[in-house]
Amino acid sequence: MKAVFIERNGGPEVLSYGDLNPPVPKLGEVLIKLSYASLNHVDIWVRRGLGGYKTDFPHILGADGAGTIEGLGPAVEGLREGTSVVIYPLITDRNCRFCLNGREDQCVNRKLLGNQVDGTYAQYVVVPAYNVIPLEGLEEETAAAVPVTFMTAWNALINRAKIQPYESVLIWGASGGLGSAAVQIAKMAGATVIATAGSEEKVKFVEKLGADYVINYSEEDVVQRVMDITAGQGVNCVFENVGAATWEKSIRCLSPTGRLITPGATTGKDVSLDVRDLYSRQISLIGSYGGRKFDLLNVISAIKRGKVRPYITEVLPLSQVQKAHERMENGEVKGKLLLKID
Repeated sequence: MKAVFIERNGGPEVLSYGDLNPPVPKLGEVLIKLSYASLNHVDIWVRRGLGGYKTDFPHILGADGAGTIEGLGPAVEGLREGTSVVIYPLITDRNCRFCLNGREDQCVNRKLLGNQVDGTYAQYVVVPAYNVIPLEGLEEETAAAVPVTFMTAWNALINRAKIQPYESVLIWGASGGLGSAAVQIAKMAGATVIATAGSEEKVKFVEKLGADYVINYSEEDVVQRVMDITAGQGVNCVFENVGAATWEKSIRCLSPTGRLITPGATTGKDVSLDVRDLYSRQISLIGSYGGRKFDLLNVISAIKRGKVRPYITEVLPLSQVQKAHERMENGEVKGKLLLKID
């Protein structure tokens, strides 16, 4: 099969497009013939060897993907070959205390597709039958752009931060895949959304997503603008997916008793915190990782009802994956960038 794989860590140049043996479904597994995969920042971290992800080489990247069922392993029931599907990307044991308590996002043996196991930058991928979701009317191109970013934003804002209709939310990097999902989900929850973007082109894009206020962080003082918008009170919640570059500003933008929800750190993990802010202003720091299959099902339902949708701004052939990674790493991507797998 054709696939994109790495045999060492490094820049986009380590991405190889070539032939590998197709996977074979084992007990309880499903073989999927992929039509689309989408890029996420985690793909860059794995390629560069960051974040503690340990992989065997050659390794196929890619957490998101959609296609059709090509084959069924032994003991798979309720699925049929030829069915159009999207993949829930967290592979779990479904038997640890977290899984049994409905928190599969915290499974002690979890693996993210394309990280600890081979992923979706290929013609074929094998996943457990549990991770397969029939699309039932949703296009594969749209579905491939959804799982990682939308279920992460959903879990962070709806489950963990528990956003309410009367609240205000600051969302950093709102033009990217995760940020654009967060803007729409926060608006769906009824919140007032203050978003940031790094250029006028991206500001216009985020305005179209439905943000109430958009701040160009390359030209404006974000903290001052947030205080102006909120009459000096600060926001109830900050969606902090950037990390080192924005952390201090995020804390300053919070109102007393506000909460900071962090589902990622694209600019680095080392941040500083004046613990006096934590107790004197009674703010809360909340972590969030991925999401449950149930969260992805909720997102798919919201898309079908027209409440949210992924914005796909470019589709490149799988063979041009180096160009795709360069564009994402340079901050040139608005919404989602997809790879078409022929």
